Amino acid sequence: MGKALAPFLLFFGVLIFLVGQWIAFEIYANTKILRVGENVARFVHGLHYGETLIGISRADESVFMLRTSTGKVITTNSAIGPLSPEDFIGAVYSKGMDHAYAYIKRVSFSEYLNVFVERPLTLGVSISGLILFFFGLFLLLKKDRRMEQKEGAEFMPQEELKRRLKAMRVAFAMSGIIPKESLFEAKKILDDIIKRMEGKT
Repeated sequence: MGKALAPFLLFFGVLIFLVGQWIAFEIYANTKILRVGENVARFVHGLHYGETLIGISRADESVFMLRTSTGKVITTNSAIGPLSPEDFIGAVYSKGMDHAYAYIKRVSFSEYLNVFVERPLTLGVSISGLILFFFGLFLLLKKDRRMEQKEGAEFMPQEELKRRLKAMRVAFAMSGIIPKESLFEAKKILDDIIKRMEGKT
């Protein structure tokens, strides 16, 4: 279970984070569509009743204009205010000498981020996903470190171990001639082997 926990948390964390982002995107997109729809409905209503300057509730969201063949211009109140053309996406429909213009404000990342402030639930879902992801990442890195320590603690290569044990055997064999130096050398070799086994070198 422990081995599968980190990948599960990583996957589940990303999934929850994406769910939070999707909820926020749907709220933002649907709210924007609703505002534009309300403005269109108000513009059509004004056309029906012969208005030439039609007031819309969200003037910063859209601009509508109709130029007839007679030279008459019917537009929304948003057209007379200061506008930045680069903030809008426009479409034109022409039939004969009649031209209809519609300009809708571009999607804004800052407005999208405002959804997280206005709807804390979406922010909470996204943050929960990030917490799970980073916790899973932490467990994965911790597991990798343990694996590295374990690999370092494994026996040294067989040839190296054989060579050191032979040297220790010689040191013990010499203990009768130079006892102190031989025992010291044997202890040094054993300490080196133990350190290698513990992964300290």
